[in-house]
Amino acid sequence: MRARESVALPTTEALLSSSLLVVFFSVRDLPLVDLPQHALQISSWLHLDAHDAASSNLELNFRTPYFLCYPLVRLLVSVLPVLAALKLTLWLSITAQARVLRALCERLGHDPWLGLLGFPLGFGFGFYFGFVAFCAALPLVYLAVLLAVGHRTAPSLHSGLKLGALLALLLVAHGIALGLSMAVLGPLLLWGGGKPWQRLLPLLAPALLAGVWLAPGGTATRVGGDLWQIEPGRLLELPAQLVGFASTDQIATLLGMLLLIAVAASVGAPRGLTFALPLVAVLLSHALFPTLFRGVGMIQPRFSAYVVPAALVAFAPLADPPRALRARTRALIVGVVCAVVGLFAHRVRLFNQETAGFHELTARLSSGLAIRPLVFERSGAAFPGVPAHLHLPAYYSVEKGGSPGYSFAMYSTSVVRFRPGVMIKMGSGQEWVPEGFDATREADEYDYFIVKSSTDRTSSLFAGPHPAAVLDQHVGDWWGYRRVPRAQATRF
Repeated sequence: MRARESVALPTTEALLSSSLLVVFFSVRDLPLVDLPQHALQISSWLHLDAHDAASSNLELNFRTPYFLCYPLVRLLVSVLPVLAALKLTLWLSITAQARVLRALCERLGHDPWLGLLGFPLGFGFGFYFGFVAFCAALPLVYLAVLLAVGHRTAPSLHSGLKLGALLALLLVAHGIALGLSMAVLGPLLLWGGGKPWQRLLPLLAPALLAGVWLAPGGTATRVGGDLWQIEPGRLLELPAQLVGFASTDQIATLLGMLLLIAVAASVGAPRGLTFALPLVAVLLSHALFPTLFRGVGMIQPRFSAYVVPAALVAFAPLADPPRALRARTRALIVGVVCAVVGLFAHRVRLFNQETAGFHELTARLSSGLAIRPLVFERSGAAFPGVPAHLHLPAYYSVEKGGSPGYSFAMYSTSVVRFRPGVMIKMGSGQEWVPEGFDATREADEYDYFIVKSSTDRTSSLFAGPHPAAVLDQHVGDWWGYRRVPRAQATRF
């Protein structure tokens, strides 16, 4: 019996991981909001030595706390296309997340089959928003919790060096992920064996690294203000954000609740206040963290990725559960995992039907155009609530060069960013408000306008007897407008 169980779990992990790899590579597009912009970052890195106008405006930035996954993708691009390299990186991060979660379960005495929940947790809010660097950092987050559990019990030079080095690496991978991790690691290390300074000393490693590496590069510059709102519905969003994007997706909400039930059915009594504090800190942070922090949004929902590891720390394992109960709980775990992965496999094919019109439209365009994206309808039916069409026009520049209009290069923390003094055509936030487009002011900056809309917006975008652009093609919900040179427009 034990021999069969020892084979069953790794076999199940391998089957799920293999299935996920097939799903990722069986389609062209993944429904990750920011993924096209990350692809554009890598593509721009590849062409920095092209000596053209677009490349001369860009520079590499190695002083950014969102760095680690980019060299990995850049290395993979030597043998794979850009988008395939990003898909492989995402697949590796989800697979690693599940494996490290299993190791955490084993270290804490929980049923190792709970580690399979790392697969559906890999499809949480951060995944669908396309936070690629954050997703790549999550296995390191889970590993940090694992090392902290051992270090707090018997702090030593060896365990402190390992945890400190990992936290420094986590800073390189994703600074926000490290900051959010303090909600778990801070309370966990306050009490335990040894002296307080021995337990807390590893936290100095990322602080020292930030001082000598990040501070001189100005990455701490505030990009905006803070917005703190009391939003009672936040915790109601939590189940959906564990395995999906938001509660607008009712199936994701149901699957997230079933995942929480699977965790609750697999653990025992609370370990005590000391071990409950990380879970309390995570839940309070999810409920109360500012909507905008230093001008950056979408931080608060990412606390959902920390709920399960914090819960595993908070609760003791079940003591000798009946075989029937364990079998039912494991069946629920496997059912949730298969349902999340299967639902994604079904929906992603529908999503690629939605994006087919975009690719058909851009395939007819010449290379090197300056593009202005105008995405009026950001979400589709395939993934409810996910604004997955927002940055799709950036794929034109990934494949054919030119200027994308909107680019992450405008941000000082990007790996590939604009050089100082470069004029930014589309400022931060303009991608969300296409209604603010003014052809009389902006049209001369672009060659082509890619519009996502279910209705013809020609009259509202390019009105008047001498329009700045004319409709060039129309495929489904995607519209292409070619700019009319000013002198030619006057002759019209």
